[in-house]
Amino acid sequence: MSMPSGRPKAVDKLIDLPLPQLRGPRELGLDAIRAAGGAHRAVEQLAERLEQRSNRLEAARDPACVFARAYAELCRRLADGLHKAGWHDPEWIALLTVRMAEQYLRALTERGAGTHSNGVWASSFEASDQRETSVREELVLGLTACLVHDLPLALCEAGMLAANGESHLCDYHDINEVWGQAIEDITLALTRRYEPWLGAADKMPEVYANVLTNQGLRIARATAWYNAQRLQDPAMAPRARAALSRWSDITLHELLHPPVWSVRFVARGARLLSRVTRSFPGLRAGMR
Repeated sequence: MSMPSGRPKAVDKLIDLPLPQLRGPRELGLDAIRAAGGAHRAVEQLAERLEQRSNRLEAARDPACVFARAYAELCRRLADGLHKAGWHDPEWIALLTVRMAEQYLRALTERGAGTHSNGVWASSFEASDQRETSVREELVLGLTACLVHDLPLALCEAGMLAANGESHLCDYHDINEVWGQAIEDITLALTRRYEPWLGAADKMPEVYANVLTNQGLRIARATAWYNAQRLQDPAMAPRARAALSRWSDITLHELLHPPVWSVRFVARGARLLSRVTRSFPGLRAGMR
């Protein structure tokens, strides 16, 4: 797999801004998307940025490389999809995608510095850092933090209505279509990459299937849209924001400590096998 040359400038400029500036007006974000060369190129640059992070983490044998690579591939699939006709507002899709990924990349940078301002990501990283999770669990933990916590906040930042007052829900559903079709293939590819000796032994308990399937991802994203609507209601926003963090924490805890004994047994076995068989193949084994 060839490494991209240089740093993707326009999307880096959007992602690397200090936090107060990143929370700026929606128009500034759209300007950055246009400066990147349009929606497709902006999301493609984001995928390259995430892949670069994953490559560095994998070279350091850091388990955080698993979700970084999954995120990169999801963004690449979306970038490829943006080449096709039928999208109502591709720039909004790119802005939403970058705003969501910015929260993850910031948390990843803070992890490297030993600081954590995002408690949801801190919990996810802690489990991975302790090598207590299998590849599928790492994917579920990352997607849960993204979809349950980051996505509603990103929707609020990107806006849920177009300038003419029409809802972005149609494009949002089309993103679900792209990612829903990709998630199971990505899960299989990453399991083969990082757990080549585990393979089929790492069965997917139902609690993981709630996220790592087409249907599960769609349900999670539909819930995120609903939560974003609550966050934009002044009367409900304080409770909604508190509930968002609480729900994320509860979900992560249940994933790490399944309440059903049979699921706990399978999960513990997968973790043990993963620790023994985990592989970090480096750049020789690309996703493509």
